Amino acid sequence: GFRIELSEIEAQLLELDSVKEAVVTTVKDASDQDVLIAYVIADSETADLKESLKRTLPEYMVPPWIISLDQFPMTANGKVDLKALPAPNMEADQTAYEAPRDEVETLLCAIWADVLGVSQVGIHDHFFFLGGDSIKGIQMASRLTQEGWKLDMKLLFQYPTIAELRPYIEEADQMTADQSPVEGEVILTPIQRWFFERNFSSQHHWNQSVMLHAPKSLNEAIVKQVLEQLMIHHDALRLIYPLEEGRIIQRHRGVEENNVAVDVIEVKGELTQQIQQVEKLANEVQASISLTEGPLVKPAIFRTEQGDHLLLAVHHLVIDGVSWRIFLEDFMALYEQSKRGEVLTLPEKTHSFQEYAQRLTEYAVSDDLLAERAYWKKVLSHSVTPLQKNHVTEDQRMLHTQTIRFTLSEEETHSLLTGVHEAYHTDINDILLIALGLSMKEWTGEDRHLIHLEGHGREEILPAVNVSRTIGWFTSMYPVLLDMSHADDLSYQIKHLKEELRHIPNKGIGYGILKYLTPDKMKGDIAFDVTPDISFNYLGQFDEQIGGGELNRSAWHAGQSLSPESEKPHALDIVGFVEQSMLHVTISYHHLEFEEHTMEQFKDLLEKNVKVLISHCVSQDETQITPSDVGDDDLTMDELEKLMDIF
Repeated sequence: GFRIELSEIEAQLLELDSVKEAVVTTVKDASDQDVLIAYVIADSETADLKESLKRTLPEYMVPPWIISLDQFPMTANGKVDLKALPAPNMEADQTAYEAPRDEVETLLCAIWADVLGVSQVGIHDHFFFLGGDSIKGIQMASRLTQEGWKLDMKLLFQYPTIAELRPYIEEADQMTADQSPVEGEVILTPIQRWFFERNFSSQHHWNQSVMLHAPKSLNEAIVKQVLEQLMIHHDALRLIYPLEEGRIIQRHRGVEENNVAVDVIEVKGELTQQIQQVEKLANEVQASISLTEGPLVKPAIFRTEQGDHLLLAVHHLVIDGVSWRIFLEDFMALYEQSKRGEVLTLPEKTHSFQEYAQRLTEYAVSDDLLAERAYWKKVLSHSVTPLQKNHVTEDQRMLHTQTIRFTLSEEETHSLLTGVHEAYHTDINDILLIALGLSMKEWTGEDRHLIHLEGHGREEILPAVNVSRTIGWFTSMYPVLLDMSHADDLSYQIKHLKEELRHIPNKGIGYGILKYLTPDKMKGDIAFDVTPDISFNYLGQFDEQIGGGELNRSAWHAGQSLSPESEKPHALDIVGFVEQSMLHVTISYHHLEFEEHTMEQFKDLLEKNVKVLISHCVSQDETQITPSDVGDDDLTMDELEKLMDIF
């Protein structure tokens, strides 16, 4: 624990106009740890006092309990009788439910409950301890914008309760995005340039896909109508990529060309035969997209005795994980509207992918971005030992890819999404990356590894540009050094890597912009030639995506999203996601490079280390803060710990 100057907390309380008298002491909790408690004679609600203290004191110095009294018990000597002060209810939850106090807090509580999938949210509940992550934060901010309010997403990490956030919620600007169909060319974004730079053998067959199941027959006319309406509303879904004068152009198809063919295929035979037949047919659909001709959205309905299976294949150039959430939510809404015979309507568009790409090129020469050059130069200067493989091969085709996986139990996943983060104020990405680093150290014997980290790429770096409901490929991909040289002290290692991740500017989005959009003469001689062997991507939680109505996720295989002839970009691709309340981690590798037993060993290490971190974090009795928690970018971990010893 920390030695804390109680008089400093008392002084800050007495600075508040509504506080007449204050005394701060400590009591023992159930685990015999000292816990702060404040007693006040005041005109304000204690919750308001706590919020006021958070503005002047670090979180660890804000008492969990503030008890309001009419008068203090006194000793014969005229001092406050500490022994006679009423004890707090130690069994009570320190974040006991407190109802919203105005219409905005009421709205926020409802949105949080819906997005996070919990029954009730109070104004002191912590967004990330309830299972939130940055992707759910985007969904929350999008819903808020639709209701006429706005929130800077960075503030959610700084003020993760509704009571703390409330002063920063503002009325949304009346300036809305242009609602007419977008036409013309679009500048290629960094991740799209990465795609074309790789020059994959089969660029046309590089999709993301979803398979849905309807126990009853789907109406193909409605599916067609809904998809065409979606493609009018979400302009990026109408993009094509013709080659003109040796250059790939990104251009919108006109709305008048917006014709979607919905293939309906009858599938008969034994159940096993039907499943195999659907997979074979789905492969053909997945391989049929043309980048030059379009459309880049390919649907197919497979009609079986067990109901209909709807394949939705979309080329990755125009969609990503966050975009799928928007796509499916809108698809379900429009499908229900059409069935009821209603006019098809969606919430207003946010700014277009075209406008976003244009503004990104302007940002590429801004002082804000150029200030990141020193950081990225330092990251790229680290020399790391290349990943050792069992075999060397020139054949990098996807057809040699094998995937292994592990799944956590619902209980373990619940801990990972919620309780784990109280110990060090981490998020799920921190924990999974620390587990990856520990596993790499055990597997290879090396302390340091460079990986490609993928993020959603929707960081709020462009003023007055809102893409919370915009479909497109926004993904950011950037190098991250996993330095595990402190692994012998797990607590310190967690704090160390958490701080390293917090120091990445704007969640890494600037790396791709610097590499692909900033003019060479302004790059500051950075050598962008580092190609990590490992990529990591946490996709978030998918349980809320599909369900309700007559459509649910199909258990049948949706076919090959990526062409077997295409090259594998990384030696290892590690992907995490939560579905059906369980964390699933997949590891894709090249079986001409790695033996199966080698990858099974790595997978077992990764699963073990995720569980070790869960166990370690939930067993901690107190929260340990790091410099990023107190908003000081210049403070080192060692300096902070020395400061703690002073209090």
